Amino acid sequence: MVVTEYLIRMLRDHGARHIFIGLGALNDPFMSPLSTVDGVGTIVTAFEGGAAYMADGYARASGGIGLCLGIGGPGVLNMTTALAGAKTDRSSVIVISGEVPRSWAGMGGFQDATEAALDDLDVLRPVTGMSLSMSSRQVVPQHVRRAIVHVMSERTPAHLSVPRDVQQAELDAEPRRLPESLLHPRTLDEHALQELIAVLEDPDGQRIVVLAGPGVQQSGATDQLRAFAERFDVPVATTLSGKGTLPETHPLALGVFGYGGSRRAIDTIRSGNVDVLVVVGSGLSQRDTLQWDPAMLPSRTLVQIDSHPTLISRSWPVDLAVVSNPAEVFRRLSTLREAPVLAAGRGARTALLHHVSAGGDARYRTEDTRSEAIPMHPARVVAELRAAFPDDAALCVDSGAHRAWFAEYWDTRQPGTHFSLTNLGPMGGAVPLGIGAKLAQPQRPMLIATGDGCLLMHGMELHTASREQIPVVVAVMNNRSYGNIWFRASKISPRAERLTDIPGIDWVGFARSMGADGERVEQPAQIPAAVARGLAASRPYLLDLIIDKTYPTPVGVWRERQQQWEDND
Repeated sequence: MVVTEYLIRMLRDHGARHIFIGLGALNDPFMSPLSTVDGVGTIVTAFEGGAAYMADGYARASGGIGLCLGIGGPGVLNMTTALAGAKTDRSSVIVISGEVPRSWAGMGGFQDATEAALDDLDVLRPVTGMSLSMSSRQVVPQHVRRAIVHVMSERTPAHLSVPRDVQQAELDAEPRRLPESLLHPRTLDEHALQELIAVLEDPDGQRIVVLAGPGVQQSGATDQLRAFAERFDVPVATTLSGKGTLPETHPLALGVFGYGGSRRAIDTIRSGNVDVLVVVGSGLSQRDTLQWDPAMLPSRTLVQIDSHPTLISRSWPVDLAVVSNPAEVFRRLSTLREAPVLAAGRGARTALLHHVSAGGDARYRTEDTRSEAIPMHPARVVAELRAAFPDDAALCVDSGAHRAWFAEYWDTRQPGTHFSLTNLGPMGGAVPLGIGAKLAQPQRPMLIATGDGCLLMHGMELHTASREQIPVVVAVMNNRSYGNIWFRASKISPRAERLTDIPGIDWVGFARSMGADGERVEQPAQIPAAVARGLAASRPYLLDLIIDKTYPTPVGVWRERQQQWEDND
């Protein structure tokens, strides 16, 4: 078979059941296998950046590989920001770029991006982790195997550049699936595990809290962590990128700690009453630590569990490092035959939870979720949206002020249903990210929460969703401005404020011009019926939600910590 067919079949057999593509002459040889190979859906996007975001969303929601395809040069350059977001959030994306024939390299050919010209490989290495050229047909099987292992083990994107003449070459090889043990290694440091058990069995350290990051879900440890927490009544907080690892309606769920965090999680971890903090699947970034707040450190033992040793001790020295697959660690912990001290410590952990719960509501300013203000209060809007969507709904939220509102007031009720570009935080990615996630989880209702500023950036992908009849509900938190920037500009001058204005856009009209539908919503009481119409639609449905930009986002503790950080200015 030809190289293009081999690549499509190989990646399909490793979970890439949808391919997101920006069309171009340098990848024309892929069009035949993309239209003939069974089990592969091809999604033509409006923009190559949208293709990369969709592949990222598909990877996050499926737990497997997201695949995007574009031409070298301008195509992959348009993907760079999306790939950087995937890298910082540890998402398994493979990007293939078509390249000029090898005989053109460095000759001044149109769109030449070889190493002899622009050099796509060097451009993409910093935002992928692996960038290779398939310089001959002989290296194709080895390079694609290497890329698959890389994205599944390192959880960072990989790039494969394929010259056009190599794309059309005959290959004497058949696709062959790699061993499961290579794709999902069940590594466990037995010695470190025994040290962890000793920590958990210390009678003087039974106020134990788990802080779960995205690595829990990425490693397939969700059920095992829940089993451990329920067996020993261990409270669980999450980072924003791990939101919903333990459903936020669960009695042991503290909610999000860090940026957009809940009062319950923040007050518990910063109380000074936590003996042991077990951090699992998180690199403890700025936002996951409330600006590296030392108040979150436990009184006795800080434990970090991760399959990637470079993410451990990145912020603070740890007392115990467990370099292992989190699923294996918690499988063993949840099935311990004898853990008498840990079992007896339930009382200490229950008392800790009761003490924090007595301090007030789980969230900050819950009274705002009942506001009757017009223009609408964002907290009320999020509360109404959450009430109108079923428990199994997925949320894909963009970067901006609305991210904080959804972090605080949208309770995630099932694991694997919260998607956001949390670390790099590029604006506008939520629409294509949500399209990819919806294709990976077609049975779930999908809400894409974005802002009017974000929609200016990648709103054209509504056309992609409309053409493919992908039913997503797009909630536009429309404050007619770049909201987060307005908060800062309002303290500078009226002229600075005007720079943040976004006037005069008919978002419902825009959606309809893309083949979608929608409606404008100005009052909270209108939201439930509007959502019902959106969920019943067979195509994308946009809700233009008119909100007030003047309410401060519910990240008061975060702002306090920012003022204390030495390099805040």
